[in-house]
Amino acid sequence: MDYDRSKVVVLTDDVGNEMEIEYIDSTDFEGKRYALFMPLENDDDEVIIMQYDNVSEDYDSFLPVSEQRILEGVYETLRKKYAPLLEQLDQQLGESES
Repeated sequence: MDYDRSKVVVLTDDVGNEMEIEYIDSTDFEGKRYALFMPLENDDDEVIIMQYDNVSEDYDSFLPVSEQRILEGVYETLRKKYAPLLEQLDQQLGESES
C-alpha cells in the first residue's frame, strides 16, 4: 500500500521503541485536541487515538488515551465528520456492484 510520507509520524515510547504511523485527522473533544493515526504495519482496521500534549515548532508530543469514554467520543466525532463521504462511497460501491 502507498502512503503519503508527509503524513507519516514516528512514535517513540518511553523505552525507545519506534512505530511508524500515518496521521489521518484531528479533532477537539471536551476541550482537548486529539489526533487519529493508523499504523503502517497494520493488517486490520486498527486506529490509534492520541491526545496532543505539547505542540512546538520542532515537534508535537502526544499522550496515549486509554479511557474508553474518550476513545469512543473522539471516534464518534470523526465518524460524524466523515459520514457524508462514507455514504457517498457506499453508494458508489453499490452502483459498481450492480
